[in-house]
Amino acid sequence: MNQKVRSNYQHLAQGLGLRLDEVGGALYGTWGTYPVAILAPNESYPYSLVVTISAVRAGSPMSREEGRQFRREHKPAVQSLTQQGSLLTMGVKPSGRMDRLQEYLGSALEALTGYLRAAGFHPCCQSCGRTVGTDACSVGGSYVHLCPDCFTAIQQDHTRMAAVREQKPENVVAGLVGAVLGSLVGVLCIILLSQLGYVAALSGLVMAVGTLKGYERFSGRMSRKGIVICLALMLVMTYVGDQADWAIIAMRDLDLDFFTAFRAIPLLRELGAIESANYWTNLVMLYAFVLLGAIPTTLAAVKSQRSAGVVYRAGSTRDA
Repeated sequence: MNQKVRSNYQHLAQGLGLRLDEVGGALYGTWGTYPVAILAPNESYPYSLVVTISAVRAGSPMSREEGRQFRREHKPAVQSLTQQGSLLTMGVKPSGRMDRLQEYLGSALEALTGYLRAAGFHPCCQSCGRTVGTDACSVGGSYVHLCPDCFTAIQQDHTRMAAVREQKPENVVAGLVGAVLGSLVGVLCIILLSQLGYVAALSGLVMAVGTLKGYERFSGRMSRKGIVICLALMLVMTYVGDQADWAIIAMRDLDLDFFTAFRAIPLLRELGAIESANYWTNLVMLYAFVLLGAIPTTLAAVKSQRSAGVVYRAGSTRDA
């Protein structure tokens, strides 16, 4: 979280009578009698916020129609309201203006807690479902509402799992095989989109996700070494994908087999059969899109790795 966003969040928390978790970036506290957490599901959009409350009622959870009706009645502040298990999640209209966003949040919180009281919902632990006092807790980077007993149990479980992960050996060779297989999905995406006439950011995202996930699955764990290997492989395989794309065009236009066409790309450029301007423009755009997909995906992987074993109550820096 950058300093400007942090400052804006602090302003929002102060204006709403809540607190800011400096570590995880969520606003948390109590609204009425309901413990709430407010966070941005996607860090790239820090002002697209959701409100979460863990609550249950006797009989049945909130229906989809109830959620739709609530949204219709409380536009524009409320964009959505859903319930999964005991967790109610309300989307709030985003705004870059802090006064407007605070207004939306205050209005949405008042409407939601009023609805929950009227509908007979009681705050509960998101893990065990008991209607007891809860705290907003960060578990592996996600916020959940936990009672003290469940917090302690989950913290102990994550401590054990983190120790197991650290002891698990990293098979770099197997990871490289997995990364190559994953990157081939990205290469296929590059070729298919290009043959359809597009150079799309989607190919970069597919390349990044496929390579990172392939390495992690085959190696057993992800490390800094693995991330460096994956980034280098993405650059190589993006070039391979571009060359394969031109080879398919040459194969079709010059009646060559694929491998002959692939090897002939430099010669075809020298002879002018492939215009250098088009070749380099396409390659540069492709690398740009791959970086657009690879950078946030890699950063997310690093953050996920760092937070995997971290469990703490919002407002506390104690971890597992």
